[in-house]
Amino acid sequence: MLLAAGDMLENLLTFALVAVAAVGSALGSVARDWTVRAFRARASRADLGILCVNLLACVVVALVPATTGVLHALFVIGLAGGLSTWSSLAVEVAGAMRERRWALVALHVPGAFAMALAVFLAARVLAGGAS
Repeated sequence: MLLAAGDMLENLLTFALVAVAAVGSALGSVARDWTVRAFRARASRADLGILCVNLLACVVVALVPATTGVLHALFVIGLAGGLSTWSSLAVEVAGAMRERRWALVALHVPGAFAMALAVFLAARVLAGGAS
């Protein structure tokens, strides 16, 4: 089946957006790894590094205009997607549960989500997009 010229163009644009998102994701993943390693090495607290990259991802999402183009693919889907690691937060919380650090467990999950929401909303207000 032959593709029409419009279909080919649409496929090329989709491929380009996926490639841009992949570049952003690679950059975000490397930044996440460096940050978590630094917190683990300097403070013996990987969970704080995870919290920092998750909050930074919230800022990135809040600051990028709601578009469906290249900026969205690079920063929101790619960079913020590569930075954020809520599954790692779950691993850290599970480890705290195994160690019976109940205060950390009780504060960490709701605290992380509350801070993420607060940081996102504050960044939206600062960017002038609080509508």
